[in-house]
Amino acid sequence: MYTNRTAPAAPSVKTAAPPTSGTPTPRQPSTPLQAATFKAVQAIKLAAGKPERMAQILDQWMDQHLRQNPLKDAAAAPLVQNLLAAIPVKDRVATAQAYAKLNNGTTLSASLGELIRDSNTRAPLMALIPPPVPQVTLTLDTFLEQIAVGLVYSNQTAAQMNADTHEDRRGSNPAALLKHFGYTAGPLILGRWGFQMRVFYPTAGKTPWAPQPIVAFRGTEGVQFDPRGDGAAAAARKKGQSVPEQAQARRAAIEGSVDTLIGDASPAPIGWLQVQPNKDLIKANLTRLGAPAISTGHSLGGAIAQIVTALHPASFRQVVTFQSPGIEQSLVDGLRTTNNWRPPEERLQARHYRANGDVVPNAGERNIDGQIYTFDRVSRPQGTRQPFSSNVIENARSGHVAPLLSTYVRGQRTLSPDLQFLVQNGMRDEATLDKDGPREVQTVFAGAYASTQDPKANVERARMQAGKAISAYPGLDLLETAFYVNIAYNTLLSHIETLAADKSIKTLAAFKTRAAAVINSDEHLQLDKDDRELARILQMDMSVIDMDNPVTINRSGVKTNTQPTIVGRYFEQGVKIPPDVKTQITAQLDIIWKSWRGE
Repeated sequence: MYTNRTAPAAPSVKTAAPPTSGTPTPRQPSTPLQAATFKAVQAIKLAAGKPERMAQILDQWMDQHLRQNPLKDAAAAPLVQNLLAAIPVKDRVATAQAYAKLNNGTTLSASLGELIRDSNTRAPLMALIPPPVPQVTLTLDTFLEQIAVGLVYSNQTAAQMNADTHEDRRGSNPAALLKHFGYTAGPLILGRWGFQMRVFYPTAGKTPWAPQPIVAFRGTEGVQFDPRGDGAAAAARKKGQSVPEQAQARRAAIEGSVDTLIGDASPAPIGWLQVQPNKDLIKANLTRLGAPAISTGHSLGGAIAQIVTALHPASFRQVVTFQSPGIEQSLVDGLRTTNNWRPPEERLQARHYRANGDVVPNAGERNIDGQIYTFDRVSRPQGTRQPFSSNVIENARSGHVAPLLSTYVRGQRTLSPDLQFLVQNGMRDEATLDKDGPREVQTVFAGAYASTQDPKANVERARMQAGKAISAYPGLDLLETAFYVNIAYNTLLSHIETLAADKSIKTLAAFKTRAAAVINSDEHLQLDKDDRELARILQMDMSVIDMDNPVTINRSGVKTNTQPTIVGRYFEQGVKIPPDVKTQITAQLDIIWKSWRGE
């Protein structure tokens, strides 16, 4: 950090150019590195008004002094700060664009995120380059984050959500957010095998952007490997909770285990086993949109949002995901072909937001073509002036569910009125609300990449192999247990959904009458074809050796005797529906009807 002196100063007198706002006070070069930096700073100043030349000088310096001979962050940051501050404010956007073009699409912010890893030293540098996301896009996507990471996980009715002024988990005000941005929550859409979505409808003339419906897909309801819910119920009992509270804990564990095991961990592409059995339900809701929509989701919900977009490209103009895994390469390739045939103004836009250190985005093969934005989540004890740090354990626990954009916006100095409203009414990182040890949390921008240049370490093949390996003995492994615990519910739901989709049934009352006849029947119900396929994907054995009579010996030789497993009997005879499942489905008839018919 240096100044260009016009005459040597006396040894006892220190002279320097007066500091300018946002520019470090320079000093006399004293090392070859400082001299090289001083020379580059002067060259950038002389190239003012020539973005391509300034980008070239900056890139050459970074290549020589950061890429080839890496410096420690503390040493590199002040030098980079001098270089960036030398670029005139009016030229910074064009220079950043020229830098990305020079580096085959790698943005300046991405390079800084890769080369300056300490978030405390990187944050001041990011303030000297153009914002990574344009303000209009940042506003839209921060609002979408409220839905994808928050609201779509709720089981509230539409009326309840539109009137809810305080969300308990992260402290947002759903009613105020929806009203301010001109949206109304539609009914809860409930499907089979944990599938859940909701459509948010725009009010004409009220949205700050083009009025597009928002189709949101729920992600994993808490990572769980407790398919019967026994562990959760025991933990609730140990805490002295009531019997109803223990039952609720069991139900939550079962629901979370379905998402984790069937949605995330099965030997099939992530999300596919929730999309496939619900494809008709999804299509029924997309046909009612009335206009091309935005598809969004968090985690598993982000994968489902991408799959549905790839299967129904005409229904969407944007897809925005948060901490999402990828989807099958073939789906991405097919959507790319479709997109290339569209007029430019109708082409699908995709944005994917991630937290560094979160392993979930490493799964899946590829994200839909678009832009990937990464952030570092850092924290410190609330009320202290300790440096912010990235804690591996804390990020593993909280990073995946962190509201990245909401937290990022809170750390910005200048905000538009809409962003200020999101700060006041939007979600907060759960660590900031921890009563026992609240933390101050920041998210620091770490880079932007085209999805075709995704730097993630892809673990999809290992995940698929792990899913196939979750099979020890028939009826004992986690995947089979999840199937057996939930098959009666999903079988009955399948038969009730057939009635809900039947257009000859005109009213809710008529639907309930027909549904009651199915629910009250004592007959076994046949497995749905998708559930038969699920059993095959999970590699469930249809028969086992008859241990009472294992072999038969006759003149023809030795014959092994087998008997059908439980699922084998389901294939042959159907499923007997227990009373508690009948009660559960009966209580959900209104939701099922609205899921298929709308409000």
